[in-house]
Amino acid sequence: MLRRSRRYLLVFVGATMLMLAARPVSAWAGLLAQLFGQTEAKPTTPITPNEEFYLTSYRSPPSIRVNDWSLSIKGLVERPLTVTYEQLLAMPKVSQIVTLECVGNTVAGEFMSTAEWGGISLRTLLQEAGADATAYDVIFRAADGFSDSIRFDRAMAGDVIIAHRMNGVPLPLGHGFPARVIVPGCYGMKSVQWLTEIEVVEQDYKGYYARKGWTDEAIVKTTSRIDVPSYGTTLRGLRHKIEGLAFAGTRGISLVEISTDGGEHWVAATLAPPLSPAAWRFWSYDWQVSAPGRHQLIVRATDGSGRLQTSIEQDPAPDGATGLHELSVALEI
Repeated sequence: MLRRSRRYLLVFVGATMLMLAARPVSAWAGLLAQLFGQTEAKPTTPITPNEEFYLTSYRSPPSIRVNDWSLSIKGLVERPLTVTYEQLLAMPKVSQIVTLECVGNTVAGEFMSTAEWGGISLRTLLQEAGADATAYDVIFRAADGFSDSIRFDRAMAGDVIIAHRMNGVPLPLGHGFPARVIVPGCYGMKSVQWLTEIEVVEQDYKGYYARKGWTDEAIVKTTSRIDVPSYGTTLRGLRHKIEGLAFAGTRGISLVEISTDGGEHWVAATLAPPLSPAAWRFWSYDWQVSAPGRHQLIVRATDGSGRLQTSIEQDPAPDGATGLHELSVALEI
Protein backbone atom coordinates (compact mmCIF):
# COMPACT_ATOMS: atom_id res chain seq x y z
CA MET A 1 0.00 0.00 0.00
CA LEU A 2 1.60 3.24 -1.10
CA ARG A 3 0.07 6.54 -0.16
CA ARG A 4 0.97 10.16 0.28
CA SER A 5 -0.03 12.67 2.93
CA ARG A 6 0.05 16.30 1.82
CA ARG A 7 2.46 16.96 4.69
CA TYR A 8 4.59 13.90 4.00
CA LEU A 9 7.70 15.72 2.75
CA LEU A 10 7.70 17.96 5.82
CA VAL A 11 8.04 15.06 8.23
CA PHE A 12 9.89 12.46 6.18
CA VAL A 13 13.37 13.35 7.40
CA GLY A 14 12.48 13.59 11.10
CA ALA A 15 10.54 10.34 11.15
CA THR A 16 13.22 8.53 9.17
CA MET A 17 15.87 9.51 11.73
CA LEU A 18 13.93 7.66 14.44
CA MET A 19 13.38 4.63 12.22
CA LEU A 20 16.85 4.20 10.67
CA ALA A 21 16.90 0.60 11.88
CA ALA A 22 13.57 -0.23 10.24
CA ARG A 23 14.36 -2.75 7.55
CA PRO A 24 11.33 -4.43 5.87
CA VAL A 25 11.70 -4.22 2.10
CA SER A 26 8.02 -3.44 1.61
CA ALA A 27 8.11 -0.56 4.09
CA TRP A 28 11.20 1.08 2.61
CA ALA A 29 9.78 0.57 -0.87
CA GLY A 30 6.65 2.36 0.28
CA LEU A 31 8.58 5.32 1.65
CA LEU A 32 10.72 5.63 -1.48
CA ALA A 33 7.68 5.29 -3.71
CA GLN A 34 5.95 8.12 -1.87
CA LEU A 35 9.05 10.27 -2.16
CA PHE A 36 9.49 9.71 -5.90
CA GLY A 37 5.86 9.59 -6.91
CA GLN A 38 5.01 5.93 -7.46
CA THR A 39 1.38 5.34 -6.42
CA GLU A 40 0.46 1.74 -7.16
CA ALA A 41 -1.93 0.40 -4.50
CA LYS A 42 -1.29 -2.81 -2.59
CA PRO A 43 -3.91 -4.50 -0.37
CA THR A 44 -3.52 -4.59 3.39
CA THR A 45 -4.15 -7.91 5.11
CA PRO A 46 -5.87 -8.03 8.54
CA ILE A 47 -2.91 -9.94 10.00
CA THR A 48 0.48 -8.78 8.77
CA PRO A 49 2.77 -11.63 7.61
CA ASN A 50 5.88 -11.82 9.77
CA GLU A 51 8.16 -10.99 6.85
CA GLU A 52 6.18 -7.80 6.16
CA PHE A 53 5.80 -6.64 9.77
CA TYR A 54 7.72 -3.43 10.33
CA LEU A 55 11.06 -3.75 12.13
CA THR A 56 12.68 -1.25 14.46
CA SER A 57 15.56 -1.37 16.90
CA TYR A 58 18.01 1.23 18.10
CA ARG A 59 20.84 -1.20 17.43
CA SER A 60 21.24 -4.33 15.33
CA PRO A 61 19.41 -7.38 16.74
CA PRO A 62 21.59 -9.09 19.36
CA SER A 63 22.89 -12.61 18.93
CA ILE A 64 21.22 -14.80 21.56
CA ARG A 65 21.88 -18.46 22.36
CA VAL A 66 18.55 -19.73 23.62
CA ASN A 67 20.20 -22.26 25.97
CA ASP A 68 22.03 -19.41 27.67
CA TRP A 69 19.06 -17.04 27.78
CA SER A 70 16.93 -16.39 30.86
CA LEU A 71 14.43 -13.81 32.04
CA SER A 72 14.82 -12.41 35.54
CA ILE A 73 12.08 -10.73 37.58
CA LYS A 74 13.44 -8.63 40.42
CA GLY A 75 13.06 -5.44 42.42
CA LEU A 76 10.01 -4.91 44.64
CA VAL A 77 9.02 -8.57 44.63
CA GLU A 78 8.80 -11.13 47.43
CA ARG A 79 10.11 -14.00 45.30
CA PRO A 80 12.64 -12.99 42.63
CA LEU A 81 12.42 -15.33 39.64
CA THR A 82 14.70 -16.52 36.87
CA VAL A 83 12.86 -18.17 33.99
CA THR A 84 14.56 -20.23 31.28
CA TYR A 85 13.20 -20.51 27.75
CA GLU A 86 11.88 -24.03 28.39
CA GLN A 87 10.14 -22.84 31.56
CA LEU A 88 8.65 -19.90 29.68
CA LEU A 89 7.20 -22.22 27.04
CA ALA A 90 5.70 -24.45 29.74
CA MET A 91 3.74 -21.65 31.41
CA PRO A 92 -0.02 -21.16 30.77
CA LYS A 93 -0.38 -19.54 27.38
CA VAL A 94 -2.45 -16.57 26.27
CA SER A 95 -2.76 -14.96 22.84
CA GLN A 96 -4.23 -11.81 21.40
CA ILE A 97 -4.26 -9.82 18.18
CA VAL A 98 -2.51 -6.48 18.71
CA THR A 99 -1.55 -3.68 16.34
CA LEU A 100 1.81 -2.02 16.97
CA GLU A 101 2.76 1.40 15.62
CA CYS A 102 6.11 3.18 15.74
CA VAL A 103 5.96 6.57 17.46
CA GLY A 104 7.91 7.92 14.47
CA ASN A 105 5.20 6.88 12.02
CA THR A 106 3.84 9.65 9.80
CA VAL A 107 0.15 10.17 9.02
CA ALA A 108 -0.81 7.19 6.80
CA GLY A 109 2.73 5.86 7.11
CA GLU A 110 3.97 2.30 6.76
CA PHE A 111 5.25 1.70 10.29
CA MET A 112 2.13 0.07 11.70
CA SER A 113 1.41 -3.68 11.59
CA THR A 114 -0.77 -6.29 13.25
CA ALA A 115 0.01 -9.80 14.51
CA GLU A 116 -1.39 -12.49 16.76
CA TRP A 117 1.00 -12.68 19.70
CA GLY A 118 1.28 -15.74 21.92
CA GLY A 119 2.96 -15.98 25.30
CA ILE A 120 2.25 -15.54 28.99
CA SER A 121 0.42 -12.89 30.97
CA LEU A 122 2.70 -10.30 32.57
CA ARG A 123 0.23 -9.94 35.43
CA THR A 124 0.42 -13.66 36.16
CA LEU A 125 4.22 -13.53 36.15
CA LEU A 126 4.31 -10.53 38.51
CA GLN A 127 1.78 -12.16 40.81
CA GLU A 128 3.90 -15.31 40.95
CA ALA A 129 6.89 -13.17 41.94
CA GLY A 130 4.85 -11.42 44.62
CA ALA A 131 5.15 -7.91 43.18
CA ASP A 132 4.55 -5.09 45.66
CA ALA A 133 1.21 -3.40 44.94
CA THR A 134 2.66 -0.02 45.99
CA ALA A 135 5.20 -0.08 43.14
CA TYR A 136 5.24 2.76 40.60
CA ASP A 137 6.90 1.42 37.44
CA VAL A 138 7.84 -1.85 35.80
CA ILE A 139 11.08 -1.66 33.83
CA PHE A 140 11.83 -3.87 30.82
CA ARG A 141 15.49 -4.36 29.86
CA ALA A 142 16.74 -5.97 26.66
CA ALA A 143 19.80 -7.89 25.52
CA ASP A 144 20.76 -5.01 23.19
CA GLY A 145 20.89 -2.50 26.05
CA PHE A 146 17.52 -0.90 25.32
CA SER A 147 15.08 -0.29 28.17
CA ASP A 148 11.66 1.24 28.78
CA SER A 149 8.92 1.09 31.38
CA ILE A 150 5.19 1.22 32.00
CA ARG A 151 3.25 2.11 35.12
CA PHE A 152 2.69 -0.76 37.55
CA ASP A 153 -1.10 -0.50 37.27
CA ARG A 154 -0.80 -0.78 33.47
CA ALA A 155 1.38 -3.86 33.87
CA MET A 156 -1.28 -5.45 36.08
CA ALA A 157 -4.22 -4.65 33.78
CA GLY A 158 -4.19 -8.19 32.37
CA ASP A 159 -3.65 -7.53 28.67
CA VAL A 160 0.13 -7.02 28.65
CA ILE A 161 1.91 -10.20 27.61
CA ILE A 162 5.43 -11.59 27.40
CA ALA A 163 5.30 -12.97 23.87
CA HIS A 164 7.36 -15.86 22.55
CA ARG A 165 5.23 -16.59 19.47
CA MET A 166 4.15 -14.44 16.53
CA ASN A 167 1.43 -15.51 14.12
CA GLY A 168 1.68 -19.11 15.24
CA VAL A 169 5.44 -19.57 15.06
CA PRO A 170 8.31 -18.90 17.48
CA LEU A 171 9.11 -15.21 17.69
CA PRO A 172 11.50 -14.34 14.84
CA LEU A 173 14.89 -12.93 15.80
CA GLY A 174 14.10 -9.60 14.20
CA HIS A 175 11.00 -9.26 16.36
CA GLY A 176 12.60 -9.95 19.71
CA PHE A 177 13.41 -13.67 20.03
CA PRO A 178 13.34 -15.35 22.49
CA ALA A 179 10.77 -13.09 24.19
CA ARG A 180 9.40 -9.57 24.03
CA VAL A 181 6.78 -7.45 25.71
CA ILE A 182 3.51 -6.54 23.99
CA VAL A 183 1.80 -3.49 25.49
CA PRO A 184 -1.53 -2.92 23.69
CA GLY A 185 -2.43 0.70 23.02
CA CYS A 186 1.09 2.08 23.43
CA TYR A 187 3.58 3.00 20.75
CA GLY A 188 5.96 0.20 19.85
CA MET A 189 8.93 1.37 21.94
CA LYS A 190 7.08 0.16 25.05
CA SER A 191 6.90 -3.37 23.59
CA VAL A 192 10.55 -4.06 24.38
CA GLN A 193 12.24 -6.76 22.28
CA TRP A 194 14.94 -9.33 23.24
CA LEU A 195 13.73 -9.14 26.82
CA THR A 196 16.10 -10.30 29.57
CA GLU A 197 14.98 -8.51 32.73
CA ILE A 198 11.86 -7.16 34.41
CA GLU A 199 12.34 -4.92 37.43
CA VAL A 200 9.56 -3.59 39.68
CA VAL A 201 10.50 -0.20 41.14
CA GLU A 202 9.04 2.49 43.38
CA GLN A 203 9.94 5.48 41.20
CA ASP A 204 9.32 6.76 37.69
CA TYR A 205 11.76 5.33 35.15
CA LYS A 206 12.45 7.08 31.85
CA GLY A 207 13.29 4.78 28.96
CA TYR A 208 15.74 5.33 26.11
CA TYR A 209 13.49 7.51 23.94
CA ALA A 210 11.88 9.36 26.86
CA ARG A 211 15.36 10.46 27.95
CA LYS A 212 15.78 11.91 24.45
CA GLY A 213 12.61 13.97 24.74
CA TRP A 214 10.03 11.59 23.29
CA THR A 215 6.82 10.72 25.11
CA ASP A 216 7.01 8.59 28.25
CA GLU A 217 3.30 7.74 28.36
CA ALA A 218 3.34 6.73 24.66
CA ILE A 219 -0.43 6.29 24.21
CA VAL A 220 -1.19 5.94 20.50
CA LYS A 221 -3.11 8.74 18.78
CA THR A 222 -6.24 8.04 16.79
CA THR A 223 -5.31 7.63 13.14
CA SER A 224 -6.99 6.63 9.89
CA ARG A 225 -5.87 6.22 6.32
CA ILE A 226 -7.08 5.58 2.78
CA ASP A 227 -5.50 2.53 1.15
CA VAL A 228 -7.65 2.36 -2.02
CA PRO A 229 -7.54 4.32 -4.26
CA SER A 230 -3.95 5.49 -4.04
CA TYR A 231 -2.68 9.02 -4.47
CA GLY A 232 -2.99 10.49 -7.96
CA THR A 233 -5.05 7.60 -9.38
CA THR A 234 -7.29 8.21 -12.39
CA LEU A 235 -10.61 6.42 -11.89
CA ARG A 236 -13.06 5.60 -14.64
CA GLY A 237 -16.76 4.92 -14.17
CA LEU A 238 -19.53 6.02 -11.82
CA ARG A 239 -19.04 3.70 -8.85
CA HIS A 240 -15.91 3.08 -6.82
CA LYS A 241 -15.04 1.57 -3.46
CA ILE A 242 -12.88 3.58 -1.08
CA GLU A 243 -11.11 1.40 1.51
CA GLY A 244 -8.75 1.84 4.39
CA LEU A 245 -8.22 1.29 8.09
CA ALA A 246 -8.30 3.16 11.38
CA PHE A 247 -6.59 2.63 14.72
CA ALA A 248 -6.94 4.07 18.21
CA GLY A 249 -5.17 1.53 20.39
CA THR A 250 -7.26 -0.01 23.16
CA ARG A 251 -9.89 2.73 22.76
CA GLY A 252 -11.14 1.07 19.58
CA ILE A 253 -12.86 2.71 16.62
CA SER A 254 -16.57 3.59 16.74
CA LEU A 255 -16.93 5.60 13.50
CA VAL A 256 -15.06 6.36 10.30
CA GLU A 257 -16.18 9.15 7.98
CA ILE A 258 -15.09 9.95 4.44
CA SER A 259 -15.28 13.19 2.49
CA THR A 260 -15.00 13.24 -1.30
CA ASP A 261 -15.12 17.03 -1.63
CA GLY A 262 -12.19 18.22 0.43
CA GLY A 263 -13.98 18.24 3.78
CA GLU A 264 -17.17 20.12 2.91
CA HIS A 265 -19.38 17.10 3.56
CA TRP A 266 -18.82 13.87 5.52
CA VAL A 267 -20.52 10.48 5.31
CA ALA A 268 -20.13 7.39 7.47
CA ALA A 269 -18.14 4.47 6.08
CA THR A 270 -18.98 0.81 6.70
CA LEU A 271 -16.89 -0.72 9.48
CA ALA A 272 -15.69 -4.31 9.35
CA PRO A 273 -15.99 -6.32 12.59
CA PRO A 274 -13.07 -5.60 14.95
CA LEU A 275 -10.25 -8.14 14.99
CA SER A 276 -9.71 -7.52 18.71
CA PRO A 277 -10.02 -4.67 21.23
CA ALA A 278 -6.43 -3.60 20.46
CA ALA A 279 -6.20 -3.95 16.67
CA TRP A 280 -6.76 -1.74 13.67
CA ARG A 281 -10.20 -1.72 12.07
CA PHE A 282 -10.96 -1.87 8.37
CA TRP A 283 -13.56 0.33 6.70
CA SER A 284 -15.03 0.83 3.22
CA TYR A 285 -17.29 3.28 1.41
CA ASP A 286 -19.23 2.76 -1.84
CA TRP A 287 -18.76 6.01 -3.71
CA GLN A 288 -21.25 6.98 -6.41
CA VAL A 289 -19.59 9.68 -8.49
CA SER A 290 -21.68 12.76 -9.22
CA ALA A 291 -19.31 14.55 -11.60
CA PRO A 292 -15.98 13.98 -13.39
CA GLY A 293 -12.89 15.96 -12.52
CA ARG A 294 -10.47 16.06 -9.59
CA HIS A 295 -11.73 15.09 -6.14
CA GLN A 296 -10.04 15.48 -2.76
CA LEU A 297 -10.62 12.48 -0.49
CA ILE A 298 -10.21 12.85 3.29
CA VAL A 299 -10.81 10.34 6.08
CA ARG A 300 -11.32 10.82 9.81
CA ALA A 301 -12.11 8.44 12.69
CA THR A 302 -13.83 8.60 16.05
CA ASP A 303 -12.46 6.41 18.81
CA GLY A 304 -14.46 4.21 21.16
CA SER A 305 -14.71 6.99 23.75
CA GLY A 306 -16.44 9.24 21.23
CA ARG A 307 -13.46 11.52 20.60
CA LEU A 308 -12.98 12.67 17.02
CA GLN A 309 -9.55 12.37 15.42
CA THR A 310 -7.86 15.76 15.36
CA SER A 311 -7.23 17.59 12.11
CA ILE A 312 -4.35 19.53 13.68
CA GLU A 313 -1.13 18.59 11.91
CA GLN A 314 1.73 17.55 14.20
CA ASP A 315 5.02 15.86 13.41
CA PRO A 316 5.81 12.50 15.07
CA ALA A 317 8.07 14.11 17.69
CA PRO A 318 7.54 14.09 20.58
CA ASP A 319 4.39 12.01 21.07
CA GLY A 320 3.10 10.79 17.71
CA ALA A 321 1.90 12.34 14.46
CA THR A 322 -1.58 13.81 14.07
CA GLY A 323 -3.59 15.16 11.16
CA LEU A 324 -5.97 13.78 8.56
CA HIS A 325 -4.98 11.68 5.57
CA GLU A 326 -6.09 13.21 2.31
CA LEU A 327 -5.35 12.48 -1.30
CA SER A 328 -6.40 13.64 -4.72
CA VAL A 329 -7.86 11.47 -7.49
CA ALA A 330 -9.06 12.24 -11.01
CA LEU A 331 -12.39 10.90 -12.26
CA GLU A 332 -13.28 10.18 -15.86
CA ILE A 333 -16.78 9.07 -16.79
